[in-house]
Amino acid sequence: MSQWLGFTNQKLYQARLLLDKSTQEEGPTALNDALEQGGLYLLYDAYVSYLNEVATVAHCPTPVESLDTLLTNTPLVTGEMTELRVLFDDSYSWLTAMLRAISDQAQPGSSSPSVMPVKPRGNLIAASSEPTSNARQWWQSLSDLIDSQRENRQES
Repeated sequence: MSQWLGFTNQKLYQARLLLDKSTQEEGPTALNDALEQGGLYLLYDAYVSYLNEVATVAHCPTPVESLDTLLTNTPLVTGEMTELRVLFDDSYSWLTAMLRAISDQAQPGSSSPSVMPVKPRGNLIAASSEPTSNARQWWQSLSDLIDSQRENRQES
């Protein structure tokens, strides 16, 4: 497998460390915001790295910086790319929200992503009623997507 797999994992791990620390800190709000914003930037790095991981598998000749570049430069569009495109095109998806938040935080006057209450999955009662940040949920969603797509790739 390419060097991108390890790089993607590294960026996901680093993002998780910062996002976890941002919710554990009792310190100043500015510190927590900085940790969360740093985590989001690392999350974006993980996303772009994963796009390059997919590009390598699909024999894309050049590094990519966006999903559009990946789809344009790849000779064969894979199911992984299609799944990413569906998420990207859905204005209500977690991927769109994550990319929008990352873009917005680079603009003056932006604030950190809001905190949301934990939503129970299925009929289960939430184990914790503590709120969780959107950034942490986006990390989990990206991590789950990458794991799922890698497993599917190995099965084929």
